[in-house]
Amino acid sequence: YYNKVDLDITNKEWAKNLSFTECNLWFFPYCNNKHYIMICVNIKAERFEVLDSLRHKDFEKTYKSMAERVVQYAINYMKTQFADKTVRWERFSWFKLEKVTQPDQISCGMYVIRWMRHWEGKYNSALTKDWKRIDLINEERECLMLDIILDEENLERERIMKEATKYCNMKNKKKELKGRK
Repeated sequence: YYNKVDLDITNKEWAKNLSFTECNLWFFPYCNNKHYIMICVNIKAERFEVLDSLRHKDFEKTYKSMAERVVQYAINYMKTQFADKTVRWERFSWFKLEKVTQPDQISCGMYVIRWMRHWEGKYNSALTKDWKRIDLINEERECLMLDIILDEENLERERIMKEATKYCNMKNKKKELKGRK
């Protein structure tokens, strides 16, 4: 999949206005065979961090080459952004988070989103607090869905709200009919 994707953002119009000279953490979600992991370039700690909620033991075989490719694109772009700041890429090491194992086979994307919100370059309790419980992961999933649907910028918001109202009315009518029997 990634062989067909243009990861070089140095000439992209939207990237020209970005300023990353103050950023210490760069996040790159990566999907391999329907499993999401997070690759983080941690400028301050001089590390390439791989966050995998299933803790794959075969990282070297499965993810390392792609992670290195993503990191190389990031480095190429950062070199243009950090002209005034010396980043010694050769000193960077690889770090793999070993503490997280998700409780199911479908929540890896939710872990990636949580890491983007809470990762500070080290393990902290906000990352996994109660995330062994599926109900709490699902609650987070529902909140995220509602945030997207209800956002003022969502061009489909009104249509979706009308459809949801119609659906709820239909459901209530069915309950009413069942109650009469």
